[in-house]
Formats: sequence, structure tokens, C-alpha cells
Amino acid sequence: MKFKIITPDEAEYQAERMLRWEILAKPLGIPPGSEILPEELQSLHLIALDGKRIVGCVCFHPESDTNGRIFEMAVSEEYQGQGFGRQLLHTLERMLVQKGIHHVYLFARPETEEFYSLMGYQPEGEIIVKMGLQQQMMRKNLPPENSVQN
Repeated sequence: MKFKIITPDEAEYQAERMLRWEILAKPLGIPPGSEILPEELQSLHLIALDGKRIVGCVCFHPESDTNGRIFEMAVSEEYQGQGFGRQLLHTLERMLVQKGIHHVYLFARPETEEFYSLMGYQPEGEIIVKMGLQQQMMRKNLPPENSVQN
């Protein structure tokens, strides 16, 4: 498994968007194009590659020099349940720490809350409805760079 940071002007971006739509939006009956968010262009896009095929992705939008929001994490169906999501998230967290990011948050759907809890994210506040879906804000303080394990 290879991990790579891409930008929206790179060839892999369209495949990353389609993976996000296929895994996150299509099961909800949401049409293609819905995965495009206003913060896309200012966000970090990390993809996981098996050969040349994108099998996972996660996006991060910085909100300051030290914090930001993780969004749109997706892993291909045939790779789910095998630890690739954990690898993807750990890789992103290591990269963020190296960039000086220490505080991250995300909005988790009920079916993903347990995964993020196991990854060290803590629920905060009440469940909200965002984009028509119930979601729980979850936060994590990332450890200092010298204490991050590989």
C-alpha cells in the first residue's frame, strides 16, 4: 500500500472524488457531484494506492496553523475491514503533526463512531443533523511529533 498527497489539479483527483461518491454518497441516493465541497481546493487530499488503483482517501481542511477538520474518508468496499482505514488515518495524522497540526475534529455518522473512538477521537456535544444526516462531532489532540509512532 502506497500513500500519496494529491491536489485537485492532478489526474488522481477525479478517481478520488468518484471513490468518495461511491462509498459515502451513492448508498444514500445522493447524485454524483455532491462530494465536491467548498473547501476542496484548500484541503489536503491523501490517497491510498494499491498499484495504480485508488483504494482509499481522506481529506483534511486546515482552519489555522494548528488545527482543522478531517472529512470525506472512504475505503473501497473490498478493502474495508482489513485495517486500511486505520493505516490511512494514522498516515494522515503523522503528516499533520509534521505540519504542526495538533488538534483535529470530524463529524462521524453513527455507523463510524466506534471506528473513530478506537482511533482516539472523543465525542463532543450533542448529535447534530448535518447535510440531512445524524452526525457526532469528535475531536482528537495529536501527540507531539517526537512521540508519534510509525
